[in-house]
Amino acid sequence: MGFSVSASAAIIFISFLMVAGTLYTAWDNAYARVQAAQEDWYSLRLNQLNTLSSLNAGLSSVRNTTTYYNLTLAIQNNGVTTYVPHWNGVYDGRVVTLYNLSDDNVGFLSDYTYLLPGENALLNVTHVPLNENPHTLDVVFGNGCWIRFDWYYNTTTNTVHIVISRGCPTEVR
Repeated sequence: MGFSVSASAAIIFISFLMVAGTLYTAWDNAYARVQAAQEDWYSLRLNQLNTLSSLNAGLSSVRNTTTYYNLTLAIQNNGVTTYVPHWNGVYDGRVVTLYNLSDDNVGFLSDYTYLLPGENALLNVTHVPLNENPHTLDVVFGNGCWIRFDWYYNTTTNTVHIVISRGCPTEVR
């Protein structure tokens, strides 16, 4: 014989409950992932704002010879603690390692791991030709924010003119 109407209705009802349970679990997982992504976004944005608003930079010293000069730049952290090994550099369009001065003439004066609030990181740029050509050094931090040093050497007054700019990626607003 066949199934009765009540047995068929029970099978359909149980199937409906199983589908509803599966859809609810999928929706709950998707919602949890969206919430986690929003929390990560807010955390990154807050970190970037703290980094951007707390960076002070400037010229620390200049030593010159007859053919080149050495430049020491200071980056002061007035915000949150930053992890310096995640910093990267681009000097005049070339990627440079900030931890090794001898391989590309750009590097830290000390071995920095963490830069605490109120501390300075000193970057040395050595053997810069003694002429008025413009130079650029970009330092990019672990959260994507950057600070740019644009400078040139004025041979008439024997001074370095430096312009400092900074920012964060526009993808995170």
